[in-house]
Amino acid sequence: MTVVTFSLFGFSSLRRRLWALSQMGFAKPALRRMPDLRFFKLMGTGSGAGFSTRPNFGVYTLLAEWPSLEIARERIASARALDGYRNTADRMATLYLEPVTTRGQWDGHVFEVADPAPAQRMPVVAMTRASIRPSKLTRFWPRVPAISDTAEAEPMRHFMIGTGEIPWLHQVTMSAWTSVEAMEAFSRRSATHGEAVRTAYRDDWFSEYCFTRFNLLALEGRWQGLTDVEALSLPTPTAPATGRADDAGRAACAPAPA
Repeated sequence: MTVVTFSLFGFSSLRRRLWALSQMGFAKPALRRMPDLRFFKLMGTGSGAGFSTRPNFGVYTLLAEWPSLEIARERIASARALDGYRNTADRMATLYLEPVTTRGQWDGHVFEVADPAPAQRMPVVAMTRASIRPSKLTRFWPRVPAISDTAEAEPMRHFMIGTGEIPWLHQVTMSAWTSVEAMEAFSRRSATHGEAVRTAYRDDWFSEYCFTRFNLLALEGRWQGLTDVEALSLPTPTAPATGRADDAGRAACAPAPA
């Protein structure tokens, strides 16, 4: 069973923020040596909900892939490579996620979906990642504020943050929704996001993309916007999903904030 973790780390003081910024380079060698870590990305965020050209030096994220939930929890809780984050961050939270559908790659990596694929449960956690072609930056970023404002006002969206590896060029969105239908309605039919999706595919804005939906297995820690997400989990799953994302899933995970 593949498990993906998404950890958020918050830093308040200047000293702590300078330490966190330095770890964007210094922490990676230790993370690469961590046992059982199949794939990881240490990322920064933008201002506000993360969808901004202005960096937020107070919030960083770590996405990682592990062979099981037990190993993921043990490593997040006690791995030496993360000691500095656990001891320095003022706040942190980790989502433990089970891939349900996926499409595309992230630096050549494909997130593994079990066979048969797990049934989609609520809430729906969606990850979108895209490498934006430099020639398209002036077309992509002017659309982002309106999309972000629309998503923030969407009552069926319970959490959303923008993050990424390289400012402006690599955009990652993590979001949690009440249902697949609510997510698809926003992603495909909203005037802001839906139009941006159609334009992005028509004009080939992205050099690489990855769209993945998850089940939420566990949530540890506290973070603004996540307090009610775990309560949305349902004991009975809905109809099974296919192992690869279809067109609706792709649109629901389009790489503009969603």
